[in-house]
Amino acid sequence: MAKKKEDTLTIDERMDMLDEIIEKMESDEVTLEESFGFYRRGVELIASCNEAIDRVEKEVLKLSDDGSSEVLEDI
Repeated sequence: MAKKKEDTLTIDERMDMLDEIIEKMESDEVTLEESFGFYRRGVELIASCNEAIDRVEKEVLKLSDDGSSEVLEDI
């Protein structure tokens, strides 16, 4: 899957893809070479999930005492 298309996936969709990879890897019908490919893809998905979560964390708003909000910069 191209990086650009992956960036349009939600975190939940990426996690679903990881679940599918895990199921495939647990299958007795997967060759060692296929397992390595699934592992590599899983690592890529985890990295993209971490990047997406980091972006979301940086956008989190902190409510101040007077009810206004400010973007958290130091996450």
